[in-house]
Amino acid sequence: MRRIKTTEYTVDNGVPESLKGKCIAFLSDYHEAAGGLFEKDILRILKEEKPECVLLGGDMLNSNEDPSDDLQCLKLINAMAKKHKVFYAYGNHEKKLSIDYYDKGVDFERFLKRLDPRVTVLRNDNVRLFDDVYIYGLDIPIEFYGRIHFPDLNKSVMAGLLGKKPEDAYTILLAHTPDFIKGYSGWGADLILAGHFHGGMVRLPLLGGVISPRLRLFPKYDYGLYKEGNAVEIVTNGVGQHSVKIKINNCPEVVIVRFK
Repeated sequence: MRRIKTTEYTVDNGVPESLKGKCIAFLSDYHEAAGGLFEKDILRILKEEKPECVLLGGDMLNSNEDPSDDLQCLKLINAMAKKHKVFYAYGNHEKKLSIDYYDKGVDFERFLKRLDPRVTVLRNDNVRLFDDVYIYGLDIPIEFYGRIHFPDLNKSVMAGLLGKKPEDAYTILLAHTPDFIKGYSGWGADLILAGHFHGGMVRLPLLGGVISPRLRLFPKYDYGLYKEGNAVEIVTNGVGQHSVKIKINNCPEVVIVRFK
């Protein structure tokens, strides 16, 4: 893929007045995409859209790379931070690097220290966008990313990680993997932003994405907008690829969420 598109969604589920008429931008699964090929277009899209903030849903880099190297994602994130509020949550690749999953002696802290200080990294933490709007970044234990066997990320586990949802507040949850939507909704998230599944890599007409990182065929939450209880979940197909670098009928994207 040598182009990137803008995908827009309109959200109106319990949106407070402070958000109405505004938009946010969401990117996930950058994975050092094509050596920076999309950087200029991403920055152009953000300049045109003027979002309240840019939310990064994880997997901006790859866990099999040395995070102390001069990575393209670092250049992109820092360039975005010069013009926009940027909030960054972990995906499974950041998680693996943070715990040195492959026991290579990686120094992920060096990568974090090289981020522009205006970038807010959210690890089971939150920030107020407005008085009644919170953004949460979920950082789950690595076993929840298991392919064959993995625990259930239910409401109780969510509360243990994030604490209690603020009352009378609209919550935006950066939650990298989309398939725990029931737990996210049960905890109280209003808008869930996820990626991880790369749109199923290959997308077929009517059938959707073919396979997920959990090696499930035709995953349920592969791409697009879903509803669970009072929550809306938006799943992006991401920007880049890793390992099996395939994207068919699956154009890289920047997501713009408009509130009304």
